[in-house]
Amino acid sequence: MASLSPARPTVAAVLTTTSATMAGLLLLAAVTSATDLPLFALPFAASAAIVAVAPTAPFAQPRSILAGHLAASALALVITALAGPSIWAAAVAAGLATAPMLLLRAPHPPATATAALIALTDPDPVFLLNPVLAASLVVILGGVLLGRVLPDRRYPAYWR
Repeated sequence: MASLSPARPTVAAVLTTTSATMAGLLLLAAVTSATDLPLFALPFAASAAIVAVAPTAPFAQPRSILAGHLAASALALVITALAGPSIWAAAVAAGLATAPMLLLRAPHPPATATAALIALTDPDPVFLLNPVLAASLVVILGGVLLGRVLPDRRYPAYWR
């Protein structure tokens, strides 16, 4: 009986994907260092890794990254304003963040971590722009650049 697990990748595929992951993370780190914007947060590092590992997956596309992080963040800001920051608010915000992402046809799993982070830390609403919007754009730009540079790598698969 055939195995349902994925085929073992070639050494070349492992090296290319690992290089793409490192490049995306280093780009986030470089922009963070150069600007002092808090872009190198765990949800955005996860977004960069998803773009590198699964560049054609629906949840790796620009629409999902941008709309997913922004919708989850906006919802989490409202929940935190109503309930205050706590582990309970974080669980509710992360869980409920799935709904707007699905309604927007923009699922992006790391955005649930963004919602949880917001509900734990109670940032200012400007958090939507810095770092959420800024980091999302850096991740997308990194994916686009890697899609142009690395062989057999196309990103994005679609914009809308």
